[in-house]
Amino acid sequence: MSLALLLLVAASQGGGAPLDDFVARARSGTARYRDPEAARAAGYRPVGPDFPGMGRHWIHPALILRDTLDAAQPPILEYAELAGRPTLVGVAYAVLVKEGQAPPALPVPDGAWHFHQGTVEEESFLRSHAGLGHVMPGPRIAVLHAWIWLENPDGLLATDNWALPYARLGYRAPPGASRDAARALALAAGDGGRAYLEALLHAVGQPNGEESGALAAIVARHQAAARARAPNVGELEHCWVALWSDVRAAVRPEVWERLRAIQ
Repeated sequence: MSLALLLLVAASQGGGAPLDDFVARARSGTARYRDPEAARAAGYRPVGPDFPGMGRHWIHPALILRDTLDAAQPPILEYAELAGRPTLVGVAYAVLVKEGQAPPALPVPDGAWHFHQGTVEEESFLRSHAGLGHVMPGPRIAVLHAWIWLENPDGLLATDNWALPYARLGYRAPPGASRDAARALALAAGDGGRAYLEALLHAVGQPNGEESGALAAIVARHQAAARARAPNVGELEHCWVALWSDVRAAVRPEVWERLRAIQ
């Protein structure tokens, strides 16, 4: 399927001329950034890790500080390594709001926005994107993702794009593929997937030294299993479930209770 057709499919999930115009403006404004060096020259810089379902955030400091949003100038670009090179897969918009109110500046449903609290760099780290940040009263950062350069099976404006693990390995995400299968495939897709999962287990579970060693061995073993099973969805789902069963058996109950939030 051509990129133009992929875009039409994604845009049609939201429907309506205002959203179509938003997508067109976003694509027009960021087409040149399909070359990462052009993005760097324009002032964007990579921040934080490469998330399995998002890619890596490239932030433009001047744009992130603006009070207004422009569809053609997203303050965040999202890149993922596809076919051996950083590839622009989506964009994101971020603005400071009061008490979690959705900003009115873009023609998207209020429910498309999600909220973080903290600095841009803090909000690019593991706990926040796992949904485990601390929520406090006061201003928060409203964030909107738009997958204008890689079709998202969950919709143009969904926060995560679980087609990414498939694209990283040169596959097309099958219809109805589960998130568990995509997460197992993300683990299979290079050392970045393994490092991300290990870091997440450490940050959330807070295991001791012995448990950390056991978890690293479990992740490595199931990474090999996921690679052997790709892209079979049913077997990948089984691999992901088996990984968490081994994790539970390897850690103390209090560590497992913390990890259940990201299972």
